[in-house]
Amino acid sequence: MAITVKDIHEKEFSKQVRGYSIDEVDDFLDELAEQMEVMIKENREALAEAEAAKAELAQIKAEKAASPATVAAPVVVAEEPKSIVAVAPAQPVQQSAAIDEPQYFKNLETTLRETLISAQRLADETVADARKKANAMIASAEEQAANVTAAAKAEVETHKSEAEELKKAAEDYRARFLRLLEDQAHILKADDSLFAK
Repeated sequence: MAITVKDIHEKEFSKQVRGYSIDEVDDFLDELAEQMEVMIKENREALAEAEAAKAELAQIKAEKAASPATVAAPVVVAEEPKSIVAVAPAQPVQQSAAIDEPQYFKNLETTLRETLISAQRLADETVADARKKANAMIASAEEQAANVTAAAKAEVETHKSEAEELKKAAEDYRARFLRLLEDQAHILKADDSLFAK
């Protein structure tokens, strides 16, 4: 199924957490749609010109078939002492321009056909280039996402190990503090027995 400009304008993508920038995708699709509209317009204009040229050629052929071309020979006036003489009556003459017109329109039709083919090729190349760029953007975005994910995982692991170290340090401090309290309690008990009456 061929993609139309309307399809590009109305295309909606599903949203994901680590997806593309919606604005960048929309801008790219708008630019692609504008380029397609220009190419479609140019193709239509070229087709219209080709049709007009064909119609004009058909009209010229019809006119040529209906009445053969005759051209009156020029009247030559010679000066004589007392009279004017007209020379050469009208004779049928085929025009050389009439011979070239069909070839001209055939060349025009060939040129228009080649122009349309070139425009179609350009459109195909533009779409292919856009797809390549889109694939490159996807690959780049995926690579960036992988790098960001890897960096985030490494940071989480670093924080986990720091938290474990802090937890161990807190447990060691608590254990030492409890031993200190126990030692102080023993010392106090020993002092009580020294000072007891």
